[in-house]
Amino acid sequence: MARSFNYFVGLRYMSAKKQGFLSLISFISVAGIALGVTALIVVISVMNGFHEDIRDKIIGTNAHVVAASYSKDGIKDYSKKISEIEKIQYVVDAAPYFMGQVMLKYGDKVEGIVLWGIEPVSMSKVNKLAENMIKGEVDSIMKGLKDGRRGIIIGKELSKALNVDVNDELVLISPVFRQTPAGLMPRMFNMKIVGIFEAGMYDYDSTFAYVSIKNAQELFDRDDVITGIAIKADKIENAAFVAAEIHRKYKDLWARDWMNMNKNLFSALQIEKIVMFIILILIVLVAAFNIASTLIMIVMRKTKDIGILKSMGATGGDIMNIFIIQGVSTGVIGAAVGFVAGIALCLYLQAYPISMPGGGSIYYIDKLAVSIKMAEVIIIPFAAVLISFLATLYPSYHASRLDPVEAIRYE
Repeated sequence: MARSFNYFVGLRYMSAKKQGFLSLISFISVAGIALGVTALIVVISVMNGFHEDIRDKIIGTNAHVVAASYSKDGIKDYSKKISEIEKIQYVVDAAPYFMGQVMLKYGDKVEGIVLWGIEPVSMSKVNKLAENMIKGEVDSIMKGLKDGRRGIIIGKELSKALNVDVNDELVLISPVFRQTPAGLMPRMFNMKIVGIFEAGMYDYDSTFAYVSIKNAQELFDRDDVITGIAIKADKIENAAFVAAEIHRKYKDLWARDWMNMNKNLFSALQIEKIVMFIILILIVLVAAFNIASTLIMIVMRKTKDIGILKSMGATGGDIMNIFIIQGVSTGVIGAAVGFVAGIALCLYLQAYPISMPGGGSIYYIDKLAVSIKMAEVIIIPFAAVLISFLATLYPSYHASRLDPVEAIRYE
């Protein structure tokens, strides 16, 4: 019965129409909490979407795990090692590759690039190169070309920089030199563009190119040797385990998972996410101070009412509960409104993503990505209600300590 009485009085104080300035402050408190919760949900979801988008683009171009030799001679007898690695727990596929830095020449334009020698079938099972093709097909680099030129696949941004397209001819210049009648000359191959890919990240689209693994070995004068093995795990969360297992089983190989290969980037994103959370929680704290100040002013205005309630038998705990209920109700309403508004805004941004000016040539992403993780989002309104509750403790305690005789002496 007493609890029902506390709720009745607390909610009546909150909904009273003749509060004047106090009603305005209560409304501002509710709006402040709602705004804070909305901002937190949207910002955290945008940060999560950005994190996932970057991760997917990195993994789509590289692999979950990369294994390479400690020796500069590379990995020999790699077919056997790949077969053994594929038997490791959580490993789905593995593909050999030969990687090196070369110069790419077209007319009077020269670009330094990272050249990947791959087996299209096996590499397409490890990354999303086949899905990223916007012109041509990955396996075109393995097909014999009628004019005798070798096939190469380049990134979209690289094709723009060189002003080339499919079927144009390029020259690859290797850092490996050979003796000729004219003296030492770098190994050079004429290449025909058989495809163009778009990974979605400027760094990759402007510097990566793919040829067959045999062509790469010839260009670097390395017979049947690879520089690394790209590995795909069943889940990205298991990539670290796979890398650790390769370290344990093979003393001549080192392995790094996708997170370690991009540790600085993802650490920066995580720190930014935490800092943004702290900054935005201040909005909720400001609203909580509004709640506290509102309750303090209500206690001052309701001194007579408190005295009368105490003279009728209400205890200090009852008075304290009344004002706690009023303050927490403000927090609950604000948190509920903010939660609904935040989720609705995130769903809208998912349905109608905002394009980033400049696209991938300036930013890592070309549109604003949003990912709602309920496990994180659901904590925000509860945190707002908890902060609101803490803000009510002092004014509620002060109200409970009022002496009823002093409160109504001059009334």
